[in-house]
Amino acid sequence: MFNPLIDDLSHLKDNEVEEKILDLSKKYFTAQRLGKPELLTQISNLVTIYKQEMSKRNSNKLKTQLDGDLDQLINVD
Repeated sequence: MFNPLIDDLSHLKDNEVEEKILDLSKKYFTAQRLGKPELLTQISNLVTIYKQEMSKRNSNKLKTQLDGDLDQLINVD
């Protein structure tokens, strides 16, 4: 998903991304109570963008961990 108002998220730390997701989630529920459907859509899109970034980071970490372990699993003898 793309939003021209959000810069590249790669410069943020993991905890900053998580804090942003929590903050946006709070704002989402506030907007839901106020009955603002157009605002809900925008906040939902932002939450999705940040969650995709976290998913990408977690996937990269897992891949890095698994790549190191595969060398020990393969026996060429």
